[in-house]
Amino acid sequence: MAKAERVLHVIGAMDRGGAETLIMNIYRSINRDSVQFDFLVHDSRECDYDSEILNLGGKIHRLFRFNGVNAISYYRACIRFFSTHHDYIAVHVHIGSSAFFVIKAAKRFGLFTIAHSHNTNPPLSIMEVGFRFFSFPTRFVADSFFACSLQAGIDRFGKGVCSGPNFRVLINGISTDDYMFNEKIRKVVRDQLRIADNDFVFVHVGRFSSEKNHALLLGAFSIVHMANSHTRLVLVGRGPLEETLKEEARKQGLSGCVLFLGVRNDVPNILMGADGFVFPSQWEGLGISAIEAQASGLPALLSTALPEIAFITDRTYCLDPSADAEKWSSEMLRMIRDSKGVSDRQVYARKIADAGFDIAEISDRLIDFYSSHSFEGWQ
Repeated sequence: MAKAERVLHVIGAMDRGGAETLIMNIYRSINRDSVQFDFLVHDSRECDYDSEILNLGGKIHRLFRFNGVNAISYYRACIRFFSTHHDYIAVHVHIGSSAFFVIKAAKRFGLFTIAHSHNTNPPLSIMEVGFRFFSFPTRFVADSFFACSLQAGIDRFGKGVCSGPNFRVLINGISTDDYMFNEKIRKVVRDQLRIADNDFVFVHVGRFSSEKNHALLLGAFSIVHMANSHTRLVLVGRGPLEETLKEEARKQGLSGCVLFLGVRNDVPNILMGADGFVFPSQWEGLGISAIEAQASGLPALLSTALPEIAFITDRTYCLDPSADAEKWSSEMLRMIRDSKGVSDRQVYARKIADAGFDIAEISDRLIDFYSSHSFEGWQ
């Protein structure tokens, strides 16, 4: 049997985030006898997906984090790495700030490189100015460019690159069958979470960080709960603001009806157990959890910060993330009033697949690209 070709993914850490989940969705769906994935990560701890990667046949290499001040030593470390690890058909770089150094080092050994943008630009800050400074020259060295949306590509690489022949939008795909609504699973999940049949459950899936706008979500839910006590809010994820938000929920007397579930490996099931999805992000590249929610047939109240391609089904609502908690709560209450129950939720997984988000098709296209380095036939 021929030896599998290998692709190197360069990323911060393989925890459960949007980019990481996309990579794993692709990794699970490909023929790993033909193509294997390795990972160059920037964290010494064991991360959420590490054991699965090893079980699937991947290798995990580790490098210290880039912080700007260590640019020279970081670049030298990249050169040392590629001097002994250059048997790759592609180096796919998912980080922004240090992508230039990784790609420049890889190209010294004749490797084909891809720069991938997974987010739009957040508001300017000192940290963001530094990020843009170091990420800017990436557009001059990478061989090809991907982004989860056109705007995410423009923000990272510029309009020139994104209107050129070496750029494509790579949609964040999911295994749509996994999200097809199942009423038996819904009942099991609600029983496990001790949620009554007549409770309306709002759910949010995402990292507890400022861009996800949890503070607004919590404020809006507080108003909703005062108007309708048969409501619950389920929050899936972790992050630096988690403890702050737990304390805020306690202060508002919401501890019993706001459930912090942490990181979960059964997100499809959690979505089946919910009745509505709320996603008030201040900025997003795509918002893969919004796609997952729609695949499970949930009505979804989404921030207008999401790109147009994220609004797929006839059950999506939209609202500006700068709107206040009163406006968001009003839309959440309207979601309850307009609820159609669970009778036809199972048809929405197919709608998401038909919209081009099924991971099998996306994976086939990407694997062909890794091998050919050509966008021929790419839609």
